[in-house]
Amino acid sequence: MLKYIRVVPASAIPGAKNQYFTYESSEAGIKIGQEVLVPFRSRILRGIVWGFEAKKPYFKLKKILKIARKEVVLDQKQRELAAWIASYYHCPLGLAIRLMLPPDLAKSKKFRGRARSKADQKFRLTASQNKAFKTILDSKKKVFLLHGVTGSGKTEIYLRLCERTAREGKQAIVLVPEISLTAQAIDLFNSRFPGQIALFHSRLTKAERLDAWERLKSGKAKIVIGPRSALFAPLSNLGLIILDEEHDPCFKQYDQAPRYHAREAGIKLASLHNAKVILGSATPSLESYYNARKKRYQLLVLPQRIKQGAMPEVEIADMRLEFQKNNRVILSQKLRKELNKIIVQKKQAILFINRRGVSTFVFCRDCGYSLKCPNCEVTLTYHSGCGSRLLCHYCDYHTPPPAFCPECQSPQIKYFGLGTERVEEEVKNIFPSVRVSRFDRDATLVRGSHKKIYDAFRDRKIDILIGTQMLAQGWDLPNVGLIGIIAADADLNLPDFRSGERTFSLLAQVAGRTGRGKDQGKVILQTYNTDNFVIQTASNHDYSSFAKQELKNREELFFPPFSRLVKLVFQHYQEEKAKKESQNLAKIIAKKIRESGKKIAILGPAPAFIAKIRRRYRYHLILMFPPKIWQTKKEILDLVPEDWIIDIDPESLL
Repeated sequence: MLKYIRVVPASAIPGAKNQYFTYESSEAGIKIGQEVLVPFRSRILRGIVWGFEAKKPYFKLKKILKIARKEVVLDQKQRELAAWIASYYHCPLGLAIRLMLPPDLAKSKKFRGRARSKADQKFRLTASQNKAFKTILDSKKKVFLLHGVTGSGKTEIYLRLCERTAREGKQAIVLVPEISLTAQAIDLFNSRFPGQIALFHSRLTKAERLDAWERLKSGKAKIVIGPRSALFAPLSNLGLIILDEEHDPCFKQYDQAPRYHAREAGIKLASLHNAKVILGSATPSLESYYNARKKRYQLLVLPQRIKQGAMPEVEIADMRLEFQKNNRVILSQKLRKELNKIIVQKKQAILFINRRGVSTFVFCRDCGYSLKCPNCEVTLTYHSGCGSRLLCHYCDYHTPPPAFCPECQSPQIKYFGLGTERVEEEVKNIFPSVRVSRFDRDATLVRGSHKKIYDAFRDRKIDILIGTQMLAQGWDLPNVGLIGIIAADADLNLPDFRSGERTFSLLAQVAGRTGRGKDQGKVILQTYNTDNFVIQTASNHDYSSFAKQELKNREELFFPPFSRLVKLVFQHYQEEKAKKESQNLAKIIAKKIRESGKKIAILGPAPAFIAKIRRRYRYHLILMFPPKIWQTKKEILDLVPEDWIIDIDPESLL
């Protein structure tokens, strides 16, 4: 007997008005939520059975080619989450379900749980930890903001909550912002829960990913750990979701649809399961902090470190004075002095600079010509590794560094700006006998390199580690006695409303990597803006003062959390076309807003901060909604053509 089946292809279908398509099948026992293969135009697509038609449609139907798996792949709660993501983030349903599909069938590789190790000591909880732990267990609230200073023991609370969740026969999701943090998380959780952990991230092989999916689906694995995509692991009995370092922008998918935020999607998923959500951070996002102050989340505070109590001492190095003393090197006199002490004491140091490469721009001193990427409106960065080259960090275009200016043929080519490679060269020149390594994107391209570098640093095979924001948080290593922050104010002047918040979080988080052992630890913060409010509050570990002032600024300027934002971006190979399309849409939206009488502000249209990426010119519009009318955004967004990028709750306006 033929059945008429609604299938949602796991793909974006240009020009399609419907989210699903109808097929016919004579397969017995076909179920909603099963994965199927279907013909679509000239392709074969994976899809999910979404429902049934009572009667055969009037048009000719194609047949389902194959049921890919006998078991239901997406249960009802996952389908509800996919529908919510598609609606909230204004994207095709097929792209939302694609987040949740298992890898294609492949031979699976078993995950071998290790025996419980001897970083597995179950500490007695401090009074603050115990209060937070019991409050989470007893409270009727479902979302908690765990605001604990670095080293205050948030991870031990996570472990105990997961332990309680597993004892109740339920499963837990632990999200970390970066793949680089999964190595330490796996070590900690696997020592407490041997054989019960599944790892989920993009650098797993297809077989490893499939094995993790099957173990979670069957319930053999109780805890899944990974970056934002781990949120969509197939857990049928979810009891707990943890977002560690919840402030991190990596929890937002910004480069492709659906442009979801793991925090918001996680809260929605938890509500479907009646589970609890823990948002943990030493520097909470201002949105989460504001929601906690408004009692939407329950605020839990861990005000002190558990081992030594005192936060690391922060000393500011005024680089203007260094310049006046004719000190042209990267490391200030203060930082070099403290590095010498650390080397003598046989401790470790971390040097932080949020730029890769040797020099961040190259130009001619005769004519002023700067070397830019031909595909993107950005300067090329000079890298010395893998052969000297100039590299674009947006499209990966690369070219050898020129001996003469391409514009005027002058040999006066000058390299400016700092990156991790340049800092590494400087440190090796000053301390030739010291073991130095880098931890940035360039140094971790090879699979497994994150863990290799982490293990080497943990085992004290590296004395000084130089890196970007990848090492700014999460690492708990007791032998780190010094942090050097090379350019603390590098991002402060970017034209984005979150620039101050991002800078504060980075500085505070990097500073928190030291003083994890019995000694206090020290931070040298190099800056040209010693009196800047962000620099001052970060150096004093004063989140509350920073948040109070920053929220006041945001309220005056009508930025989140006092408004809700939508960023609309149009890209085209012709600049004039991009400009005209954005102007036309702005007029259409402005007319709709006037007719509705709603107080929705429009910023733009204007060229994006980076006006061209991958040879396409970029124009954007920013819509600012009062929170009370946020739910009416669909009537505005339905006016946006499908070739535009729609970014709900953008992390950046750049």
